[in-house]
Amino acid sequence: MANQFSNRPPFCDFLERYQAHYKPQWKKSQLITQRVGIGRFDEWLKVGGCKLDELTWQRLLEFHRFLALQGTSASACRKSVQAAKHAIRWGIENGELPQKMEDIYTFHYGRHDWNVELPALSQQFLAELEPTRPGAFKAHRYAHRVFHAFLNERGLTYRRLKTENLAAFVKYLAAKSFHQRTRMTMSWQVRTYLWWLYRNRKIKRNPDDLLPHHMIPKKHVGLPRPLDPGVDRRLQQILADTDDLFYKAILLLRRTGLRITELRLLKFDCIQLDPKGRASLIVPVIKLGLERRVPLDAATLAIIKTIQAMSLQNYKKKTQPQFLIIGHRGTPPRYERYTEVMTELCARLGVKKWINLHALRHTYATSLLNAGLSITSLKEMLGHKAINMSLLYAKVTQEKIHAEYSQALLSMSSQQIPAILEKEPSGPTVAFADLSAFMAKTSDGCSDPKKLRRIRALRARVAKLKMEFAKL
Repeated sequence: MANQFSNRPPFCDFLERYQAHYKPQWKKSQLITQRVGIGRFDEWLKVGGCKLDELTWQRLLEFHRFLALQGTSASACRKSVQAAKHAIRWGIENGELPQKMEDIYTFHYGRHDWNVELPALSQQFLAELEPTRPGAFKAHRYAHRVFHAFLNERGLTYRRLKTENLAAFVKYLAAKSFHQRTRMTMSWQVRTYLWWLYRNRKIKRNPDDLLPHHMIPKKHVGLPRPLDPGVDRRLQQILADTDDLFYKAILLLRRTGLRITELRLLKFDCIQLDPKGRASLIVPVIKLGLERRVPLDAATLAIIKTIQAMSLQNYKKKTQPQFLIIGHRGTPPRYERYTEVMTELCARLGVKKWINLHALRHTYATSLLNAGLSITSLKEMLGHKAINMSLLYAKVTQEKIHAEYSQALLSMSSQQIPAILEKEPSGPTVAFADLSAFMAKTSDGCSDPKKLRRIRALRARVAKLKMEFAKL
């Protein structure tokens, strides 16, 4: 790898300056890795004719595909893209690249830092909240920073707050592109703070009047977002065929329905056998304080054993590691590493929309429900506290609607229609009855005496024939 780019033409001016800046700081091995990575990046820029200052996240996916088509391993692809992102970060920080390219390497594009100095009352409220609700402290502090940034922009104080000001704050959250659930949570947190101010006689108006319930955004209850069955099959095939720790970890995520935090905190000895020899995965207690067991089939059990063997190679100690997934540095990988692998998978799959890690959990749940698993069993396997959350997965998807509609059409054409035709009465009795009805209708509309006598004679003959057929 050291000689691959040793005799190649110089990089573009920007990459040469980037390398010259960091060369004294890098170790020899790191220098080789970075030079190979930015060498591949420079080659892709020249082959694709892409301008560096016009690079976007979608175009960076093409760099992934370029490396995959050249037969580059998954680990080498990841290191090359990381080198490219590091160079872009350096360019933005030094003003050589536009600030809009920040979304290439950050997961919080467009998010304001909200470094607002909180007033004394807000700090007092948070100081009282932290001992009693430490889990909610950070969320409340973040909401306070956003709220006081809004107040500072408009020159408002607590005593001057009116209902229209709080309505403007709700619109302010929407303008800052906060998710609907985040807007709802922040509104309730601000309302809690207003009640504290009201009880301490810092404001005179009742918070029920300042921020009534109907002004707070409602909780958005969306349908699960499972992957398309074709994309899901290709994804599992790529994950199974690639000999990489992160690929196997994401495959385990897909086959067990774990949350990403639960996956990262899985213990090394996470398999439990019951008296009948059936294996289950022990999921750590994280969300809602619920411990659960997820049944494992033979294929998923083999994946866990493969991950254990890879983690032992990375741990390089005589003792057993505490966690199931251990990265190359001998420690559990960060969340960002999994998202980088998902970016790589999106490039290999050729999908236009980003695949979220939590979508694998949705796919796991909906596939089991479509296969006939009961909603109560799914509740226990997913670790939901209430059945209402599990019922969201029971809502029919378009895939299930089309499948059931096709099955219903097939059933109608092969069973129901022939059965109806076979049940229709037939034979001489029906023929005579139809003939008698026809002659009765003809006689009712006839006024000629001669024709009526002839019809009566025919009806008498038909009655005799009917009696003779009945004796057969």
